[in-house]
Amino acid sequence: MMRWIVVVSLLFAAHINLTALVPAAAGQAPPPWWVGGRLLWPFGLDTHTLLPAGGVLGTLTPLLGIASATLFLLAAGAVLHWVVPAQWLAALVLSGAAASVALQVVWFSPWAVLPLLLDGLLVWGLFGSRVVPVGVHG
Repeated sequence: MMRWIVVVSLLFAAHINLTALVPAAAGQAPPPWWVGGRLLWPFGLDTHTLLPAGGVLGTLTPLLGIASATLFLLAAGAVLHWVVPAQWLAALVLSGAAASVALQVVWFSPWAVLPLLLDGLLVWGLFGSRVVPVGVHG
C-alpha cells in the first residue's frame, strides 16, 4: 500500500510541475474547487514572478517544469521497478525536488505552498521516515 502512496505522490508532483507549461491566463477565473482549483494549477500569467516576464522566465519555466516532471516520473518507475533501476530513486527524487523548488521559487505565490510541501514530503519520506518500499534503496 505504501508503494502506491509514494507513486501517487510522485505522479501528483509531476502533474503540478507540468502545469507550468500552460499557466492560467491573466484574469482567468480559477478552475472549480471540485477539480482542485488553483491548488492543482498553481501557475498563472498574472502571478508576480521573481524574474521579469519573457526572456529568462520564458526559457527557465519549461526547462524546470519538464525536468522536474520527468525526474518524478522516472522515480515512480523506480518505485514500481519499471525500466528504471531502483538504485536511482534517491537521485531522481532529489533532482526532481530541486528542479521543482527552483520552479516554485521563481513563480512564488500562495499557490506554490502545496508543491513546496509535496517536495519536502517526498524528500523527507526518502530520507527521514524510510517510507519507500523495502528493496528500493540501493
